[in-house]
Formats: sequence, structure tokens, C-alpha cells
Amino acid sequence: MPSKTDLTSAELAYINELVSGSSAEPGETRAGFRVDGGEKANGLLLQLAAKANLTLEAELEDYCMSFPLQLKQDEFQAVQLQLAPPTIYERGPVLRAWRLHLDEPLPLLSDDGNETALSVHELSPNGLLVDAGAKHQAPKHLHMRLALPGEDSFQIDAHRIRHAEGGMTAYEVEYPQDKDAERIRSYLYEQHQRLHPELQPELSTQAISDAPETP
Repeated sequence: MPSKTDLTSAELAYINELVSGSSAEPGETRAGFRVDGGEKANGLLLQLAAKANLTLEAELEDYCMSFPLQLKQDEFQAVQLQLAPPTIYERGPVLRAWRLHLDEPLPLLSDDGNETALSVHELSPNGLLVDAGAKHQAPKHLHMRLALPGEDSFQIDAHRIRHAEGGMTAYEVEYPQDKDAERIRSYLYEQHQRLHPELQPELSTQAISDAPETP
């Protein structure tokens, strides 16, 4: 198996540039690359994409980032490779998804949008650390709504997996809509950039000029 190659600062910065501009609204085109590997190579990639989940793996000193890839063919038969926001993993004895501690907990909402006694204190792509409040017992299952700062709320389904320290409860969460799972990953990626600016270097003029052109 080939040895893994760490990304350079310029390469990681270019990926950041693509993903930062990749939160496409319905009907918009996500930023990405045009793939021109010839008919056979492009055909092989399209077959793989139809049968498997493709990712780009960025190996950093303390973190790993797994960027989902999408391959699409346009009306001119050209293949477009698009990056989605990554899942971030922390290195350690066990590789685990990075968790964001929220300085301001996010309230869980009822179906009609009203705040409940439950609040989210930590967030990961597939997990929540929830405080049920002193007078309430954490339910086994959650069918509620969550709103990220400055955004509309969306549906979450979660089940309790364990009780944690400080009266908190850990939940494994699923998102009925794939776009909402991507919103969570995008928010976590933005916050990881904010908390670890040393991993997010600015693109130099040379890096921009050397970067592959996007269509």
C-alpha cells in the first residue's frame, strides 16, 4: 500500500478555499474541479462513485479530515469533482470525531419552534452532549429540532447512549435530511478553522496562481 502524504499548507489552504465556498443553495453549483483523465479513466471514476463513497483524506499532525467527494457528468459529458464539508477526526489512542464545546449552549426546540428545557453543550457530526436541566430526566429518544447560530432549525432524531459527567447525557444523532448533516459538518468545519487558525494559512499569491483552475 502506498505511504500517506501529508498536505502542504498551500494545498490545505486551497481545499479550504473550495469548501468555504461550497455551501451551495438548491439549484446552485458547488465549487470543485473538472476531471479530464480521458474516457476510460473518467468512466472508471463514475462507476466507482456510483457504487462507493469517495473521499479525500487530509492527514494533519493532530487531526484527520475526510472530505466527501461527488462526481457528476454535465451535458457535455465532462466530469466535475466536487468537495463537501469534511468530517474532522482527532488523533489519539482511538481516532474519534472532533467535538465542539459550545460556549453558548444551543436549545433544542419543539416541533412548533419553542425552546425546551434541553440544551446542547457539545456537538459532533453524529453526537450531542445534552443537559436536560435539574428538574428533568433525559429521555431515551429525541425527536426535536435544532437551530445553528443564525440559521433556520431542522429536524434531528437521537437516542441516548450513556450518562456523562456533570449531569449531561450523550446522544447519537441522525438527520432525516442529508443536507442537514452537511450543515452540521460545515458549521463544525468553520468553528474548527476559527479555533485553530494555525491550520488555516492564507493563500499566497503564488499558491493562487499555481492552483488548478475551476470551471
